[in-house]
Amino acid sequence: MSWIVGAGMGFLRGGPMGAVIGGALQHILTKKLQSKIQKSLPGLIDQGVFVTCIAVVMTKISMVRGTVKPQARTAIKFFFQKNLNYSIKELNFIDNVVDQTQKVNPDLDPIVRQYCKACNDHYTSLLLALAYRVALSEGQLTEVVQNELNSLSKLLSLSYEQHDLIRKKYYLIALKTPYTLFGVSPNSSNAEVKKAYHQMVMAYHPDKTAHLGEDEAQKAHLKFLEIMEAYKELENERGII
Repeated sequence: MSWIVGAGMGFLRGGPMGAVIGGALQHILTKKLQSKIQKSLPGLIDQGVFVTCIAVVMTKISMVRGTVKPQARTAIKFFFQKNLNYSIKELNFIDNVVDQTQKVNPDLDPIVRQYCKACNDHYTSLLLALAYRVALSEGQLTEVVQNELNSLSKLLSLSYEQHDLIRKKYYLIALKTPYTLFGVSPNSSNAEVKKAYHQMVMAYHPDKTAHLGEDEAQKAHLKFLEIMEAYKELENERGII
């Protein structure tokens, strides 16, 4: 006997994905399909929530550029078809989720949290890799798209190193992080981070660059603001006092 999405139904109907799944809930997880998913991705707590969240997140990344384009839709389906052995008929569910996600435009944060719960935090890197796949299917990464990917990485609690491993798979340059800005390693001590920060503050402080002329002073000021923002991020991440 078939079963529909399962234990996640309450969340999907009434939680942050309620409106999405309300129009798309035609996904029948047969025992055969359950077995396929279990074989490809063992250890899932809720398969229905897991696959739905993947489709929603990939759609959200594509929506940064506007309406989901055909090549993005193909990239979304590709994972389900190749990795989870979805048939053409079973892919209708993915189309429904993409359509409903575009209509509702749910917040990313609660969707990602439910994804992590559904897979018991086992496949967090996978979701970011799939987000990159769909983003790159539409061309080069714009700053806005990259910022959304960075936000997704943080929601998944991935380290900069884990994020960069995914970027390398797509032949992308290393991620620009507060550590690369300060020229220190993530393994550096708080004292080393603070020293690098203070050196850069001294170099780019407006009082030190005002004599360089309006254009150069403006560039230095923007760099100074970038330094301050990066250090604030590391303060929050590392608990620097």
